[in-house]
Amino acid sequence: MTARPGATRGAAGTAARRAAAALAAVAALAAASACGRSAEEQEADALLHAIDALRNAPSEPRAGREALLAELERQPASTPPAASARDTCARAYRLLLEATAAEARVRALLEAPEGPAALSDLTDLAAADAKVKESAEVMPRCAEALAGLRRARRGM
Repeated sequence: MTARPGATRGAAGTAARRAAAALAAVAALAAASACGRSAEEQEADALLHAIDALRNAPSEPRAGREALLAELERQPASTPPAASARDTCARAYRLLLEATAAEARVRALLEAPEGPAALSDLTDLAAADAKVKESAEVMPRCAEALAGLRRARRGM
C-alpha cells in the first residue's frame, strides 16, 4: 500500500499544529504560574520546557521537530546559562534535523527509478553524515548546558 500524495504533508502539518498548540499551552501555563517569579526564572523555565519538548518529540514527522526547534531558537536568553543552553541545544538539534532531511533527500534519489545516483548525491550523503557526527559531538555539551541552567535556576 502506498501513501496518498500529499499525505506526508498533511501529517507534517498536523504535527506542526500540534507542536504549536503544545507550546501555546506551555506558555499559557508558564504565564499563569509566573506570579512571584523573576524574569530570569520565567525565562529559564520557558527554555527548559522548550528544550524538553524538543528532546521528547518523536523524530517523525520532521515538521513537528522543526517547529519545536524554531520555537527554541526564538526563546529569549538573557543570562549566560540560558544562552548557553539555548544556543548549544539548538545547534545540536539543527545539525541533526538538517542531516536527517539531507539523508531523506538522498534516499529518495537513490530509490528513484530514473537511474544511478550522481556524485553530488553521494557528496550530499557524506555532508549529512558529517552533520550527524557533529551533532553527536555537540549533544553532550547540550546536556551539560542544560544541567548548568537547571543549577542556575535552583539558585535564583
